[in-house]
Amino acid sequence: MSEAIYGSTNPKEAVDKDGIQRFGSVIELDTEKEAYYRELHANVWEGVQAKIHECNMRNYNIFVAPIAGKKYLFSFFEYIGTDLEGDMGKFPQDEETLRWWKETDPCQKRLPGTPEGEQWFGLERVFFQA
Repeated sequence: MSEAIYGSTNPKEAVDKDGIQRFGSVIELDTEKEAYYRELHANVWEGVQAKIHECNMRNYNIFVAPIAGKKYLFSFFEYIGTDLEGDMGKFPQDEETLRWWKETDPCQKRLPGTPEGEQWFGLERVFFQA
């Protein structure tokens, strides 16, 4: 794999000039459970949405794409807080989030190379335009 190349449109800094960190990730969608996954995300539980907001995540999106006979979910969010590790650590402590993951995780297939303890595979950013 090629090494990262940084420049004016791909800054090395984790926090952009506007004070926001941006994250993308990918995971395979189990096509047999796709309808249920879509149903869940059509009406995300209020407690889950509140926890996302409390943990300083904004502009959270999940997209689906069919690629080579499989379906993949791509997520994107902006982090506006100052303690990423602390905020992300709140999710596994939240009872409603844990219940949500019990519903959503079986609909997903972790990709090879996904770090231990992670569900989604983090993406490297190669371009940014505010």
